[in-house]
Amino acid sequence: MPKPLLNSLAEFATSIRWANLPEAVREQARLNVLDTAGCIASGARLEESLRLLDMEVSMGNAGVSSVLGSSRKLSAQAAARVNAYMGDVFELNDLIGGHASIGTITPALALAEELGLSGERLLEAAVTGIEIVCRVHGGFYAHQKPFTETGMAQVGIPNTIGAAAAASRLLDLDTDKTAHAMAIAGALAGWCPAEVIFGDGSEVKPLLFGSWPGSVGLLAAMYARAGMTGAPRLLESPMGYYATVARDIDWDVALDFSHWRLAQPRRKLHACCGYMHSAIDSVAALRREGVKLADASRIRVSIPAYIEPAVSKPAPPDTGNEARFNLQYCLALAALDSDVIVPGHSLDCRRHAARPELEAMRRKFDVVVDPKFGHYRFSRVEVFDAHGQCAQVRDNDAPRGSEWNPMSADEVTDKFRRLAGPLMSAARQDTYVSRMARLEHEPDCGWILGSFDNT
Repeated sequence: MPKPLLNSLAEFATSIRWANLPEAVREQARLNVLDTAGCIASGARLEESLRLLDMEVSMGNAGVSSVLGSSRKLSAQAAARVNAYMGDVFELNDLIGGHASIGTITPALALAEELGLSGERLLEAAVTGIEIVCRVHGGFYAHQKPFTETGMAQVGIPNTIGAAAAASRLLDLDTDKTAHAMAIAGALAGWCPAEVIFGDGSEVKPLLFGSWPGSVGLLAAMYARAGMTGAPRLLESPMGYYATVARDIDWDVALDFSHWRLAQPRRKLHACCGYMHSAIDSVAALRREGVKLADASRIRVSIPAYIEPAVSKPAPPDTGNEARFNLQYCLALAALDSDVIVPGHSLDCRRHAARPELEAMRRKFDVVVDPKFGHYRFSRVEVFDAHGQCAQVRDNDAPRGSEWNPMSADEVTDKFRRLAGPLMSAARQDTYVSRMARLEHEPDCGWILGSFDNT
């Protein structure tokens, strides 16, 4: 490559103008902000979220940026950390470019409020950050190494680079400084350990996809504005990021500036890892169609090889984080009575897992690898009868909410209403949704996270 990839991405990032975007992209950008706000609301009253907020306040990180559900204001970096934590904890945030919105919209909201910028500036920055994440992520995704080889979840570093691109737009950085901001961000990003996400788990996990990327992306943009420089070939160098996480690079994807990734959104219906949604949808559909799954001798579920170590768990979950990444547990819920995996399924996972009928169902699932499946959207569910014969087969390559089976604008709005309900009356939800539909005409952004009831 005669030009560093980050330089090409920076040229694209600084060329984006809200006025020139297709309406389909504009609509999805508004919906992404709405969806992200709802996800943040879902985790705003959790004990660990409030503990994180108390810690940020005690560390002297006061400022003017809002924390959803609180009257306390924080610095932009601290607000990004807390809001992103709340928005990621239940695994409800979108899957565009991995988890791009939680990593880019939360810092953009915090910085836009701190700087007193308009809704249009926020949306422009959000589109920029998400589109950059998608290109960094898409440049390696088809060739990624397994988690057991790298020990890394691949979301953290692309999100950090995208957060820096979004912050650079709000700070009016030129192309050269935007490239350095993204390079600095990638260098300072956390390595996003797979064990914390897919292994035993901990309360640290929600910091990895959004909180740390957003905070570090803001810091990197500040450093670049002050004149600091980063490694221009951080991504494609023989000892760079792509060499670490993948076996090849898709240059055509990383450098495709003719298609807007936001026009094909991936959003979440279920409050659990997106790797599991395809199989969950199939099991729930079989139950609704009248298949008596409780009578099955076993149920074989085939998934891609690269996700199997992350989500196939032989034991019932013991913590909320484990529940959200336990395929057999979530499949058992879908087989018994759940069309949608909701936050309560992880909050009360021990109680659910202790149900005798759920434990019996969970043991029926045999999760195997199908080497033909190259993406987590693919799954196959085979139901075997009491004689060991395969009685039902269901293939799925388009889980609900994916770009192949997207949620409608009304469904995204309904999801927001469900998640925001405990913190916002129905009448105020109506006003909020109406304002979000014309967000580019709003003169400021503080109301986006400041409109919810205080905890």
